[in-house]
Amino acid sequence: MNTESTENLIDPYQTGKVKADSNVSSTDYRFEKHNPSVVTTPGRNESTSTVPSDLDSVAAERERRVFGVNERFLNVLLLGVGFMFSVGALQTCGMAQTVILHSVQDDYFQGSSTMGYILLAIQNAAQAIAYFFSASLCAVIGPKLALVAGSICISLNIACYLRPFTATVYVGAVVVGLGSGVMWAVQGHFVSSNSRSRTVERNMALFWGLLQTSSILGSLFYFLMLRGSEEIEPHIRWTVISTLLGASIIGIFVFSLIRQPWFAKLPRQYTQLSECPAKPFGPKEALVRTIRLAMRRDMLLLIPHFFYIGFECTMWASVYSTSLGYTKAFGIIRQSLVGLNGVFLGLGEISASIALMLISKRFHKKNKDTLVIVGMLVHFTAFYLIYLNIPSLSSTTPNDGLSFIGPKFVEI
Repeated sequence: MNTESTENLIDPYQTGKVKADSNVSSTDYRFEKHNPSVVTTPGRNESTSTVPSDLDSVAAERERRVFGVNERFLNVLLLGVGFMFSVGALQTCGMAQTVILHSVQDDYFQGSSTMGYILLAIQNAAQAIAYFFSASLCAVIGPKLALVAGSICISLNIACYLRPFTATVYVGAVVVGLGSGVMWAVQGHFVSSNSRSRTVERNMALFWGLLQTSSILGSLFYFLMLRGSEEIEPHIRWTVISTLLGASIIGIFVFSLIRQPWFAKLPRQYTQLSECPAKPFGPKEALVRTIRLAMRRDMLLLIPHFFYIGFECTMWASVYSTSLGYTKAFGIIRQSLVGLNGVFLGLGEISASIALMLISKRFHKKNKDTLVIVGMLVHFTAFYLIYLNIPSLSSTTPNDGLSFIGPKFVEI
């Protein structure tokens, strides 16, 4: 490596300290900070290392371009598009699964009015278990293969609704819970490993923007398919589920295009958002790290918050949409309202994200509690409006009961 004068060199990892030894290059010192196995000797331009890496080649790899697009940015883009198709299809299917299963009444399957809730509970339980073991799985098969395997689980679950059977829908709930849990864990790895400190916010905004757009598109499709239908006929169910299944398969293909080796291992740590490589760790160490993280004091303090988020997500992901589909007072639009609810839900998420980006610069870290309180007040207002508008039994069975201020049939 070429030696350069460090007389005015500021060390980017040492809060503004100036390098004193002019004989040690800045590149060597930076490599040493990330790799304890590298030993630099003052006055010499050589380093002894067990890591056969050259920072120049690492930097070149970081800036690699594919069809004129930065490889890191391309990976985040592919990740977002893959989630848009795969997870977007799962969200649309999950939002309507209770009313879809209840509509199937034949010799092979008798769907109950609350079966979708049971499947959602099984799915979430499997997903919680998957979070603990996802790091170990990625350490064995690599994050890219784990991501593709998780998306395949989503496709298998959606396919169960083409011709529901009691055994397949319950097994599908377990499979999709395990698969989606691994996917969400791996998602964090791909965003961080393909981001720098100056691009991480842009990449996260890109990813979540694509994901939130998917809920609008999938729900809008469902709304248009069920518009004017008071009941979900078999041919409509086939059309909707087949389309969602096709979208999830596209997601599998997009994930396979991510520019990373199929069996690449998870690095031991990420320093400065993966500016330099690190030694991979094994499945046992990954599991131990996960358990230690879960037992930290700050994580334990968040348990009440996690419970609240669980109830809130269940409300918007299944209960409220099912209540709309079960409220007969809405007439022939009640089934299509399940999809329309998802459209406005996606618009609300995108609007809130934009508003948060615009006002976040005005809030320091110590004032972020204000944003949390505002969000909770908005939640409570929404829940109270639902309580006033939806009959009390609409969440569990189709009924034509009355609520406090509605609902009323308005043709859309």
